[in-house]
Parts: sequence; C-alpha cells; structure tokens
Amino acid sequence: MIETAAKFFNEGGTFMWIILGVGAFASAVILERLYFFFVTCRGNSRGLVSRIAKAISNDNPEEAEKIASSKKSPVHRLLNVAVQRYKKGLAYEEIQQGVEEAAIKEIPKFGTRLSSLGMFANIATLTGLLGTIFGLQVSFNSLQLAEGAEKATALANGIAQAMNTTAMGLMVAIPCMIAFTQLSNVQAGLTEDLDEATVKMLNYIEKRKA
Repeated sequence: MIETAAKFFNEGGTFMWIILGVGAFASAVILERLYFFFVTCRGNSRGLVSRIAKAISNDNPEEAEKIASSKKSPVHRLLNVAVQRYKKGLAYEEIQQGVEEAAIKEIPKFGTRLSSLGMFANIATLTGLLGTIFGLQVSFNSLQLAEGAEKATALANGIAQAMNTTAMGLMVAIPCMIAFTQLSNVQAGLTEDLDEATVKMLNYIEKRKA
C-alpha cells in the first residue's frame, strides 16, 4: 500500500508537491474551523440565556457576568456585553447599541477562512490540470525519440504524470468542497442561534428596564 502510494506520488512529478502543500493548508483550515465550531462555540445558547436571565432576576449581575464570560464564543461575548452594560445601569438603547457594535466584530468570526477552502479546491484542480498538460507534453515529445524503448518509457512517464496529477488534484479538491459546504451549513446554524440568543437577551433586559 505504502509502496503503491509512493510510486503514484513520484510518477506525478513536481506538481504533486504543490497539490500536497495545498492539501496541508486546507487540512489546517478545516481542523481550525472544526475546533472553533464544535469546541469554542459548543453549548446551548437558549440554556445560556436562561441561566443569565435567572441570575439577573435574582439580582445577581455578578453571577450573570460570570456565566456570560465563561467561554470566548461570539454568543458569550455578545451576551457579556449586554450584561456588563446592564450591570452599569445603562439605558436599554445604550445596551442594544453596545451589542450591535460588538456583533459587527463577532459575527464575521463564524466565516473566518471558510472561503479559502473554495480557493484551495480551485488551486488543487488547476494545478492538477497543469500537471496533466506537462505530462501530455512529455508524451508528445517522446514520439520524436528514435529508440523504441526510450520512446515507450517516456510515453508511459508522461501519461503517468498526466493521470496522477489530475487524480491528486481531485483528491484534494473534492474534500475541500465537501468541507466548505458542511462547515458553511454549521456557520449558518450558529449565526441563527446567536441572533436568537441576543434578541431574547435584549428583550428580557428591555422588560426589566420598562
């Protein structure tokens, strides 16, 4: 298995290293996004709002602030802004303004580096195509060789390079596109949860201020 993979990689030539590098960068982005989405942002936003609201109802804003600042996810940061401003006794409009200003900074964090996965997929595909063209050039040039054995070897090498680089490019591009689609769906869901949580928190504070 290892020998087959090594032969496949070596026959592809220099372009295989480029595609491999693209795959490494894409893997790093995917792992970082998975950690952010499923570790940093993990939690029940509805339950979080309920716990904060309960603490405020018990006239314990310090506990509410402690709950809101327990993690560094965007929803925690926005709710923490609301709690801190409420704790300072600011008017509802000022609390809402602070949350909206924080949202401008926090919401884009859900989409950080996601678009690069589409770029990596395109680079891998195009690099594989470029390797295919170079491999075909090697094959065509082999037709000018006088010796039959050399011609056959060069022709085989050129075809191997053409096929392997195309395959390698697709092997990197397809997972990138799948990851991009799935992570984008997760991003959309987390954004909706954040919107819902902040609206509920602001509505609760507005009632308290009324």
